[in-house]
Amino acid sequence: MSDRETINRRHFISTNATGLSGLALALWAQQQAAQANPKKPDLVQPTFDTVPKAPHRFGQAKAMISLWMQGGPSQVDLFDRKPELERLDGETFPGEVKYDNAAQASSKILASPWKWRRYGEAGMELSELIPHMGSIADDITLIRSMRTGVNNHGQSIRAMNTGTTVEMQPTLGSWFSYGLGSATDSLPSYLALIDPGQLPVDGIANWNNGYLPSVFQGTVIRPTEPRILNLTPPKRLVGKPQQQLLSYLERLNQQHLTNKPGERDYQARINMYQLAARMQTSAVEAMDLSQETA
Repeated sequence: MSDRETINRRHFISTNATGLSGLALALWAQQQAAQANPKKPDLVQPTFDTVPKAPHRFGQAKAMISLWMQGGPSQVDLFDRKPELERLDGETFPGEVKYDNAAQASSKILASPWKWRRYGEAGMELSELIPHMGSIADDITLIRSMRTGVNNHGQSIRAMNTGTTVEMQPTLGSWFSYGLGSATDSLPSYLALIDPGQLPVDGIANWNNGYLPSVFQGTVIRPTEPRILNLTPPKRLVGKPQQQLLSYLERLNQQHLTNKPGERDYQARINMYQLAARMQTSAVEAMDLSQETA
C-alpha cells in the first residue's frame, strides 16, 4: 500500500467524526427505547416428559446401573490403599478427631490388614479381597478423589446420591431421567431396587426427584411380591371399569391444570396414571426372569 493510500487513526477519526457520532447516537437511542419498552419474557409453562432427549454428545452408554450398598467393607480395605496408614499403624493420631460415637472412640491408627497388588496395564492397585475386579482393571474407571466433610450415614449417603448434604435435592437417577428420557413409554425411566433390610437410610430421599417434576422420581422395585405396589387393580376394576376410572381422573386433572396452569404436578400426575396403566402389562413381562438366558 502506498503512502497516499495509507490512512492513519487521526485522519480517519477527523474525517469520519460526524458519521461515528451519528452511529453512537443511533445505538444510544436504540438502547433507551429497549429500556423504556422491555420485551416481556415468554411465560408459557414448560411441559416435562420422559421422551428420549438428544444429548449434546452421543456416547456409547445407553443406561446407568448404580450399585449403592450401604454397610459394605471400607474403601481402605478394597480399592483405596493408604500407605501412610501402614506407616503409622498402631500410633496415636496427632490431629483432632471428630467422634461419631464417643463410647467406642479411639485415636489409634489402624492400617488395612490385607495385601495389595497392581492389576492391568493401568497398574490399578486393589486388595486381595477383590481379585476378580482386578481381572477387568483396564475396563473400569476407579475414582478415589470423592470426599465429604460429614461423618454420619444419612448426610454422607445424601451427598453420594445427590451431590449435596442439603435435603430434597434431585438424585443422580432423576437427573439422568430428566436429561436423557426413557427408551420406552411403557416403563419408568428410573427404577430403584430397594434392600430387603430397608436400607439405605432415609429411604425415598435416595431416589427423590427434589425440585424436578415428579415424573422424574424413582419407581421402587420391591424384593418380594408385589414388586411394584398398587399396580394390580382389584377384580372389580379389571378391563373397562378401570379404563372409565382412568378417563374420569384424567378429565379432573386436566380441569385442574386448566384452572391452575402453574401447577406442573397436575400434568405429571396425568402422565403417571397413563404410565401405570401401560405398566400393568409391560412391567410384568419385564420382571419375568424365567425368560432370561442363563
